[in-house]
Amino acid sequence: MDAHNRVSRCVVSPIKSQPHQRAMTKSCLHIWLSVILLGGLLMSTTNLSADEPSAVRPIIGISTSVVFENENGASYATRETYVQAVEQAGGLPILLPPIETTSSLEAYVALCQGFVLIGGQDIRSERYGKPPHPLEVPMPQKREEFDFQLISRILAAKKPFLAICLGAQEITIALGGSLIQDIASQTSTSIVHGRRQHPAATRHLVHVESGTLLEDIIGTRTLETNSSHHQAIETPGKGMRISARAEDGTIEACELENYGFGLCVQWHPEALTDEAPHFALFRRLIDEARAYRAK
Repeated sequence: MDAHNRVSRCVVSPIKSQPHQRAMTKSCLHIWLSVILLGGLLMSTTNLSADEPSAVRPIIGISTSVVFENENGASYATRETYVQAVEQAGGLPILLPPIETTSSLEAYVALCQGFVLIGGQDIRSERYGKPPHPLEVPMPQKREEFDFQLISRILAAKKPFLAICLGAQEITIALGGSLIQDIASQTSTSIVHGRRQHPAATRHLVHVESGTLLEDIIGTRTLETNSSHHQAIETPGKGMRISARAEDGTIEACELENYGFGLCVQWHPEALTDEAPHFALFRRLIDEARAYRAK
């Protein structure tokens, strides 16, 4: 879980509607989503000559949080730092709000050449076979169900992804792993991994394993990261290799073997894009998405 999400989750302010407006609201939402997506796609190809297909930006789908929900519906959002990181790295970011229809979900995966799976609240413990923890803060059911449906299809298609904080934990559970439900109460660490602050406020060192994809991307074996989580990977899922640990042994990164590009990090690189090693993660995602599209 992203500890920062406990305090500052909502970036969209809902507007209450009258009963007779609800049907029109849903219709308008679909129209505006279509306009935004089409406009982004058109902008990405403007002024590009026919002999420069590699210059077209790869489409990167970014998962979203349910920030508000009542009888009138839900509001979805993501932090702009995720969007900015993808765009600055050369990708075309689009947001992926939770949907229930299988055909639309599969269309998401077909449309995007790469994905960023964002932070958020906790995965329900029963999903990985543990009783609820007193400090567990479950994410909205709608998001959890959608995220795992999306992830199963991303993995099946072997599409490039960068999974961040909760996203890394979701990949772990999707592949049969497990989580430490609360680092502070279930381990003896002296490192503070999560605070109710901006994700860049709390820092600690991470030691990168030799010969890993992560080492290849950042070019170093030691990295200073931010930290904003109260849970962590306990047992990696099937096909996951540990890429980095904190000094207390907490797993901070994993990567998928025999996959292509599948990288999971427990910190928030999108909040540190002014630092070369962290921005390099997004640059590599875009490069891998472009290569996937060229297959």
